Amino acid sequence: MSENNEKLTVSINGKNLPMHSFVQKIIRKTVLAMLSTLKGVEFQGDENIEIKVLKKPPNPASRS
Repeated sequence: MSENNEKLTVSINGKNLPMHSFVQKIIRKTVLAMLSTLKGVEFQGDENIEIKVLKKPPNPASRS
């Protein structure tokens, strides 16, 4: 994929986060680099990657 076609969008609770191309490039390359180290992961260049960050549910054993 050529440098000019590299794009990344980040949505937080359905709202797109505006970013300059430099920031898009850093986040895109960092996420792809981390995921590419996982066994069985191969990228074609036009992936849709979804990451959800959820609050950890309270631990019932910790309640007093």
